[in-house]
Amino acid sequence: MKIKYNKEIISGAIFTILGLVLWFLIPSQIPTRETKAINAQTMPRIAIGGMVIFAFCLLMEGLFMRPKQELVISRESFRSAGFKREMKSILYALFLVVFCFIIKPLGFVPSVVLLVIAILLYYGARKWYYYAIPLAMVGVVYYVFRVILHISLP
Repeated sequence: MKIKYNKEIISGAIFTILGLVLWFLIPSQIPTRETKAINAQTMPRIAIGGMVIFAFCLLMEGLFMRPKQELVISRESFRSAGFKREMKSILYALFLVVFCFIIKPLGFVPSVVLLVIAILLYYGARKWYYYAIPLAMVGVVYYVFRVILHISLP
């Protein structure tokens, strides 16, 4: 199987789709009863709308203005170093998705601690201070938000 692509096509398509999904999720995620033109949804809509516009422009640039590479997909391509590198990135993103789902039932501190430990173990960190520094930062963030600013974390 042969596919012609470039980075602009892939990035533009991903962020256009992501932006459209976020655009339609705004009313359910940011409820507001205000009837004014400027409300709690205004800034997220501006940011996401800009992302969609520019991502779509990037997609069009990739489709019509940039040279494309040809990718031949075969069984050997799934064993290549590039594929393994991409799979590491995808697994890292899956860690973040799982984090999004566990933060509400477990709370901020346990969820972030599990995320930090999982990522460091996955990337093979062996020195103790690689674990101590981010875990200490979790404590600092918790202290600043909860004690100093009186903001409750999930």
